[in-house]
This record gives sequence, C-alpha cells and structure tokens, in this order.
Amino acid sequence: MDQEEAKQQNNSTDQKNWEEKQPDPRFLTTNSDYGRFNPNIHTMPAYYYPIKGGFTQHLGICGMYRNHSLNISNN
Repeated sequence: MDQEEAKQQNNSTDQKNWEEKQPDPRFLTTNSDYGRFNPNIHTMPAYYYPIKGGFTQHLGICGMYRNHSLNISNN
C-alpha cells in the first residue's frame, strides 16, 4: 500500500458522513423542561394538605412486621 492509499483510508470524511443523527421529535421526553422556568401562580398548588404521619411514627418506634416462619411451600 502506498502513501496515497493510506491517506485516503485514514480520512474519515471520504469514507462516510459521520454526522450525529437528530432524535425523532415524536419520542422526545420533557424531563429537561422541569425547572426551566421560575414557579408562578399557574404552576404552584393553591393549597397544601399535610398528612399527620401517625402510622409512620408508630413503625419508627416498634419496627416493621417481620415474618420469621420457614417457607416450605412449592411454588
């Protein structure tokens, strides 16, 4: 192989156009839109109803239920 052939093989623009494919707009997600704009009256909730959380506090004290039995059934 001579020098001219080696140059042609190493030049990627002669072989193929290596442009990056543009994504199909039908399948674009909107997760990048979150947080793009500052909150305004139309995007903020009008009311906030907090939950008391009594059940969760009880589980924090005594712990979750654990089944310590031996499972020998055939599935």
